[in-house]
Amino acid sequence: MNHDSNRLTNVLILVVCGLVLFALLPKHLLSRRMAARSGHCVGNLREIALALHNYSNNFKQLPPGTGGTWSGTDPSKSNQGRLGPLVGLLPFLGKTNLWEMITNPFEAGDGRTFPAMGPTPTYSPNSYLPWSMAPEVYLCPASAGLVYGEPAVIHSLKVAQRSLTVTSYVASFGDATTMQGEVLDVSDALLRDLGERRAAASRGMFMTGKAIRLTDCTDGLSNTVMYSETVASLRRIEGQSEVIRDVSGLSHQPSLCLEAAESDEKQFWKFGRGARWSDGWPLLTGFQTVLPPNSPSCTSQFGAIDPIVSAASLHPGGVHVGLADGATLFIANEIDTGDLERPGVASGEKYCLPNSESPYGLWGAIGSRAASESVPNGLPDTPVVRPASVFDSDVDPAVNASIWTDNQTNDQLLADLLEIRDNTTVRLRHPSGVIHEVPLNSLIPLDILRAVEADLRVKAKATDQSPPED
Repeated sequence: MNHDSNRLTNVLILVVCGLVLFALLPKHLLSRRMAARSGHCVGNLREIALALHNYSNNFKQLPPGTGGTWSGTDPSKSNQGRLGPLVGLLPFLGKTNLWEMITNPFEAGDGRTFPAMGPTPTYSPNSYLPWSMAPEVYLCPASAGLVYGEPAVIHSLKVAQRSLTVTSYVASFGDATTMQGEVLDVSDALLRDLGERRAAASRGMFMTGKAIRLTDCTDGLSNTVMYSETVASLRRIEGQSEVIRDVSGLSHQPSLCLEAAESDEKQFWKFGRGARWSDGWPLLTGFQTVLPPNSPSCTSQFGAIDPIVSAASLHPGGVHVGLADGATLFIANEIDTGDLERPGVASGEKYCLPNSESPYGLWGAIGSRAASESVPNGLPDTPVVRPASVFDSDVDPAVNASIWTDNQTNDQLLADLLEIRDNTTVRLRHPSGVIHEVPLNSLIPLDILRAVEADLRVKAKATDQSPPED
């Protein structure tokens, strides 16, 4: 009797352990998926940083925060100086076909002809197709679900061609708090003079209407942020991709944005952050090192020309940034932001003096390029900054992206292996978030072997077991 009772107890223990493992498995797989997507985002940032350095090597400067052509007020006749840095980087990312489309006159399907360098980024991408053709490297996979909806499933290794108008990556306009969104026609002498006076506030690696050189970064390339992330969305998404409007006094007291976010009477812009990849408007494709990462973004009573916008992501706890030396870091939400009650640096009695240290702590200091701030112990050693390489190490090599080849068509796809389903179907995930499901036997023999080995490792690790021995 006791023997039967012990046997029943052992069976119950095994059942409970199995249920616990089954319950933990989805959470484990979700964690691994988030880590993999984070790794892709870092990879994209590194590609952008490399392209910026190659651009600098060719032109002895970075692309301007905003720039382009001017031709009156007709938005179809010029881009009105609104193009952002991501447009100029296209040939340095291997996107020469798209670059050629933009740099030459473009004939639309309705018979309209657009000039070289295109219309304004606000122009309908249905008419001017290049504005709907952002490279996938400009989209963090973590945002793909927001942009595309549910992941598409394709039953081949052909890369999906999808319309993409948004970007997840935003340029650093430093710790300035005033008029960073203003686009000036530099051919007008009066406006050019105004732009020079305003330049005292522009301390980041990018500014509207002017190009910065890497040699201008006297604070050190390894201590200065150049690019970061935002949650990309064409339209406002509550709590994730939105900008609060009409916050009076914002440039003199950035903390008012945090207060406005708690108000029941706040008003929003209709678009989301990153809504137009080609647009240099900081409100869409820039950020300032003022409010902590993943804070609200706001504009003042002066509207879109006067924003304080925050870096943001869907990664837990912070954002990735690309430094001016090409390295990447993970910046925690808790990074020191100094005194957000103080005004920013600019010309005028109500602001901190030009060339003074940032009032916004370590975050502000690594946003300014030439303010002579000291960064204690170097960035990687500060407790609120984690090197992206450490974060990436959470991703198991078995699920890192690799090339898969079809044994009949020779189509190739860069993708993560998700699983082998029913021992017959391989599920792969492209960095864009698209799922590819193909028969296991449709891959070349080497890929079949690699897929089986990787699938065994993933499942063994998920269940805390070792793969079967040969």
